[in-house]
This record gives sequence, C-alpha cells and structure tokens, in this order.
Amino acid sequence: MNSTPEATDPPAPASKPKKQISAQRRIISWIFIVILMVIVLLEWRAKSSQANTVDNLEAAMTQAGDIGEITFVEFQTIKEGSPSEDVDESGAILRKHHYRWNGIFKTYDLRILVNDEDMVITYDTLADGEAVGGINRISKKRMEALIQKEKNGSGEKPAETEPEEAKPAETEPVQPKPEETKKN
Repeated sequence: MNSTPEATDPPAPASKPKKQISAQRRIISWIFIVILMVIVLLEWRAKSSQANTVDNLEAAMTQAGDIGEITFVEFQTIKEGSPSEDVDESGAILRKHHYRWNGIFKTYDLRILVNDEDMVITYDTLADGEAVGGINRISKKRMEALIQKEKNGSGEKPAETEPEEAKPAETEPVQPKPEETKKN
C-alpha cells in the first residue's frame, strides 16, 4: 500500500491565459491620461494665479492702513502668472486695468482702478460692468461735455449756495407780569 500522494491528488486546473492588451490601446490610454493632466494643470494654474494675485493685493492694501492704496509698481511685483492685460484710459481721472487669466473652461478676471498718481485705489474680480469695486468712472467725453456745457451756458456765475445772512428776528417786547398780591 505504498501509494504516492501525487497519484491521489487531482491535477490542478490550468490557469486561463491573461488577455494581452495591445500596444496601441496602451499608448492611446496614456495619451488620453496626459491630455487630461495638461487640461487640469492649465485650469489650476489660471485659477491659482488669479487667486494668489487677489490675496496678495488684498494683503498689501490692508497693510497700507487707512490709505488703503498701493503703488501700481508694487502691484506689478505681486501679480502672479501671465495674464492678458487691457488698459482703458477713457476715464477722466481713473484708468482701468483688466487682467485675464485664461483657463481651458473659464477665464479668471481682476479689474483695478489706478488714479493719476499711479496708485491702485480699488479692485474687483468681475468680468464686466461700469463700476469697479463700487466706484464709477467719469469718462473724458462726459467730463469735456460737462465743461463745454458750463462754458456755453448762460454766462452767469452759478447760483450761490451759501444762505443769506440771517436777519434778526423781530420779537415783541416781553412785558413783565405784575406780581400777584399775596393774601394773608
């Protein structure tokens, strides 16, 4: 009764051979992954550059104290990334700089107002609108039209807004009341 254990064990089932993924399919998959990574990277870079610039600008303006203004040169040093810039100099006193960071799916904006002394006075992150940071600009055309209207007006001086001197009020003389007699 010498039996060998090998004879009594059933043979192990043969493992199924793995499907081979073709080299073309593998290359296409990696190209697709790389394209997705580039898209995500470009969108993240645009968003983070704009967000970091806004954060830095806010911190600098807070650090400026009561004035709340920083120089335009200082703003140029804290700006991050490589946004496109549009300058609108149609304002009488303030010029508007509009920065755009272009992502694949979205454009991130920053608009600032710079006065004639090259100080950044306010900003916002809206894409459009007349007011920037709640401040409306007066265009050069409207200012010139207003000045021309004043020059071509009636030629008179504008009405004085100061009140006339107050005339002394006429008051009736106060007559003293007779003292009442006291009854004893």
